Amino acid sequence: MRILFSNLGYATGISGSLYHHVTKAFRHVYQSPAAQKAVLAQFRQIIDRETPDLCCLVELDQGSVHSGGFNQVQALMCQDYTVYDIEGKYGPDSHLTRLPFHHGKSNAFIAKQPFAFDYLYFRDGSKRLVHRIVLREGLTLFFTHFSLQRPVREKQFQQMREWIDAAGGEVMILADFNTFNGLEELAPLLDGGDLMLLNATDTTTFSFHRWRHLLDLCVCSTSLEGRLAMQVIPQPFSDHAALLVEEVDFDHEKHEKH
Repeated sequence: MRILFSNLGYATGISGSLYHHVTKAFRHVYQSPAAQKAVLAQFRQIIDRETPDLCCLVELDQGSVHSGGFNQVQALMCQDYTVYDIEGKYGPDSHLTRLPFHHGKSNAFIAKQPFAFDYLYFRDGSKRLVHRIVLREGLTLFFTHFSLQRPVREKQFQQMREWIDAAGGEVMILADFNTFNGLEELAPLLDGGDLMLLNATDTTTFSFHRWRHLLDLCVCSTSLEGRLAMQVIPQPFSDHAALLVEEVDFDHEKHEKH
């Protein structure tokens, strides 16, 4: 199985360069459907090249004032990806969902086949949605977008730990963790010894001008070590790189013979 995770930044097409942030700043207020389609076409090229079974997407717009009412997930659908879900990231009881520039801001997934899934919601923060997807029996995927505020992130990491303990079996977390203060922030998740960081710590995933950070992460059960491979894929239309996680077939008998 191949899983692609991407922060699309609402398809503004703004990379991490200072030039883009200055000359395209107006796209944070309004962007034309044509401009969005151009960005999503670039992302579609990554999908076509990598052929993931499941694409997990944060910062996607299903029709806000900001996007001119354009539903971005529909632009990604095709005959190979007929299964999808898109849901507001703030939670059904949040007042933000009723504001013009926030209504429609979502997380989503598209897939080649159906998966059992549901929604979880953080107790703290404004971005509260977590998708929980059963990849197969005994393997659960969580994907989300953690808070920009460190005190809120700490509480969200602790709640994620509770969900992992309750899930049982093996787990994966794919998310924009926003760990601007360093990977020590992951202690609530990693200190138990049953979870590990799949990323190479010297490969950053976020850029802004001269700053580079490791924010987009895959945390998984330690029992998956050696069975998962990950690539960091540049996205010139976003300040975030994408992550491609692949289950690797591993023949233990063949390995022992050699």
